[in-house]
Amino acid sequence: MSFATFGRLVTLAACLAVGPTALAQGPTTAPEAGSSFQCSDGTKMVLSFADTGEGIAALVWLHGANYRLAYLPPESGPVQVAWSDGEHSLTWSPGVRLMWMGADTHLMCGRGEHKH
Repeated sequence: MSFATFGRLVTLAACLAVGPTALAQGPTTAPEAGSSFQCSDGTKMVLSFADTGEGIAALVWLHGANYRLAYLPPESGPVQVAWSDGEHSLTWSPGVRLMWMGADTHLMCGRGEHKH
């Protein structure tokens, strides 16, 4: 990923940012701040970002639970930005396509169709 491409992705994250927030423990109602994305199972994902000092963390609300996912360094291949907490991951790719992965969950959210 080129520096210019990475810069555009950081700009995207900054545009969606609502600033650092503390994550609640356990299920909660949808946060009032953040960007909403419709998911393939009919639910809604709310996404915001926080600057951790070591990168931009993704703050995800999905299925009544909050997650704080650390930024993962880019890998070679198609342009994408990824975050993970070791158990869950969120991957963004161009066209506002968000892929959520958990032990028993695989969702596509945003715009665009999921293709294997």
